[in-house]
Amino acid sequence: MSALDARSIMMLSGLLALLMSLVLIFMRRSYPRHLRQGLGLLTCAPLLWCASTVLFGLRGHLPDLFSVVLANEVLMGGVLAYHVGNQYFFTGQARWKGWTLVVLGCLPVMAWFTWVSPSYDVRLILFTSLMGALFLTQMRFMMRQPTSFSQTVVVLVLGLQSTILGARLISVLLGHAGEGLMEPGLMQLAYLSGNAVAILMLTVGSVLCATERLRIEFEHLASHDTLTQALTRRAVLQRAEEELARLRRNGDPVSLMMLDLDHFKAINDQFGHQQGDAALIEFTARTRRMLRQTDLLGRYGGEEFLVLLPGTDAATALGVAERVRQAQPVPPALGCTVSIGVATAVEPGESIDALLARADKALYQAKNDGRNCVRAG
Repeated sequence: MSALDARSIMMLSGLLALLMSLVLIFMRRSYPRHLRQGLGLLTCAPLLWCASTVLFGLRGHLPDLFSVVLANEVLMGGVLAYHVGNQYFFTGQARWKGWTLVVLGCLPVMAWFTWVSPSYDVRLILFTSLMGALFLTQMRFMMRQPTSFSQTVVVLVLGLQSTILGARLISVLLGHAGEGLMEPGLMQLAYLSGNAVAILMLTVGSVLCATERLRIEFEHLASHDTLTQALTRRAVLQRAEEELARLRRNGDPVSLMMLDLDHFKAINDQFGHQQGDAALIEFTARTRRMLRQTDLLGRYGGEEFLVLLPGTDAATALGVAERVRQAQPVPPALGCTVSIGVATAVEPGESIDALLARADKALYQAKNDGRNCVRAG
């Protein structure tokens, strides 16, 4: 009955993994293209885990090539796919060659200790050591990501599974490995149950991470201009309102720069709109390099931009504006000079509309004074 229980636990964990992989498959179809590669590997992981549980569960009915050697390799391959998938999903790149060589290198070793010199103990030591190392590596990677509920769930599951594998390894080294995977016993059932729970929770963690990442993507799209990646007009003005509220509470000054690219229409007319877009992207990149981390760059509309300078007085704001102006390329290179109007709020009662009006008036003055200059309002 215990053997049946062990086999049933494995089959149940495989079924759960299959169901969760189907969830990920349908989720992946609606995600942005740059996230699909990571999600694809995260989807492959539970499918591989499911396949491995089927192979393990058929031990005694299939040749050892499938139920021992291939089953272990497929299970380790699933953990590797999970690790690499998370790397792609969170960072857009992954280091997979080293671990792939290690996992593939286990294949002849497993085969040797299955047929040439059969040893369940050695196979178990090799398997638990490698799986534990993979889980710890994945846990270390996840702990470096921005803290969130989904990330915490994955880290806790990885830590728990690493602990279970460590306890299993210690029991083997102490001579309590047993005689086979299907052997009845409390330790074996606890190990298999922990593995089943880990498979389920790791795939649930993948679903949670994917859902949270999609939310972040939508929030980014709502607050950032798709071309230049500057803040949208609404987002930068909302932050300006927050800084004016801080002025009313603490008396901290806040400055606003309004920027307009000079003769931008000429680029579109002479070189085409694609080159015009390239000029806008280049402008925002050059401008960001002149700003502090706390400063905010937003696209006000067309070739007009806003820069919000929290905690910045008028003299400092003028210095920042001048650095931004000097950082732009000078025609006839593909680029534009920039005219800048600067306004600083020091009175607690000033509204965002009044601050914008002063910055706009200063920008208009810069345009009248021949462009490519800075004026204060």
